[in-house]
Order: sequence, then C-alpha cells, then structure tokens
Amino acid sequence: MTTIGSRPRVVVLSLSYRPPKRVQNYVQDLVDAGVGVDLLLAEESSTEDVELDPRVNVRKVLGVEADLPVRRFEKIILYTIPGKLLGKARSLTTGRPLLRPLDLALGATRHGQRWVSRKIHRKLYWPVFKVMRPWIMARKGRRAVQAFDPAGADRIVAADAAAVPLGWRLARRYPGVRATTALDRKPYVGKKQN
Repeated sequence: MTTIGSRPRVVVLSLSYRPPKRVQNYVQDLVDAGVGVDLLLAEESSTEDVELDPRVNVRKVLGVEADLPVRRFEKIILYTIPGKLLGKARSLTTGRPLLRPLDLALGATRHGQRWVSRKIHRKLYWPVFKVMRPWIMARKGRRAVQAFDPAGADRIVAADAAAVPLGWRLARRYPGVRATTALDRKPYVGKKQN
C-alpha cells in the first residue's frame, strides 16, 4: 500500500491479444495523474501499433504466443506431419508419366488435407484454446508479475477477461492489495499527487 507522501502505484493486467483502447486510455489517464503504472501484456506483438507512454513499466508474459507447447503441437499435428508425408509422396510421383494419376490424386489429397486442417483448427482447436488461454496466461504470467513486486502496489487491475484468472491468483496471494476488474480512475485522477 502507498504510504503518505509516496507515489501511488497500479499494476494493470491486460492479456488480450492487444490492449483495448479503453485500457490504453486508462493507463494514460493514470500516468497523467502521476500514478506509477506497471502494465503486463501477453506478448511482443501486443504492443505493435500501440503508443504507450514511456513512463509505463511494461512487461510481457511471452516472447511470442505461438511458442506455447499446445500451439506448437497443434501446428505439428495438423500441418507439418501431413504436409511432409504428402510432400514426400508427391516427390516420388512427380515427373513419372505412369504415376501421373497418383500424382494428381496426391495433389488433391494435399488440398483436402489443408482444408480439413483449417476446419479442425477453427471449429475444434480454437474454441478449446480460447477457454484454456486465460489459465495458461495466468500460469505463465506469475513470474512476469513478480518483477513488478505487486505487494507494494495500491491495486491490481485485471483489465480484460483474459487477465481475470491471473488477477484472481494475485488477489489471493496479496490480500493487502485491492484487486479489481474496474478501470476506476476516481481514486487517482483529479487528486494532487506529491
């Protein structure tokens, strides 16, 4: 908690793929009011085309989210292995007149395999991953949050739905710090800071 005469500090968790405009505005309003802001984002690409004040202490949970094991396994199973198998088979049939019908069939199979893989990705994998992602981020984000030292913060704000599990874990770990999902400016904006 902030003591008298010290600068207030807020830890903002925004684990969506990009911080929404309302979160960016909230962070900027706090910085303009003299509040120290620590912002946790999902990955490096979260800040592409996003202008953040240099006074904001930014950390990222991951370098690149595609490096998560579940994402790599999905890519290997749906795209890499079938692609390599069909590519190897086509390399054996290409340029051989007797195997031309088989070569055409393998080309059609490869096209069909890509279509099926995209459907599985969109209809099966992605809906499950969207549910799992906040919990994965909560698990991976603990180390990044420790660098902020949340025990000394005034509040922890889970600014989007993906940040709620991590915010919940931090609320349990730091019961003396107010944890919320509200982007409340009232305690800071409009007050004179030392």
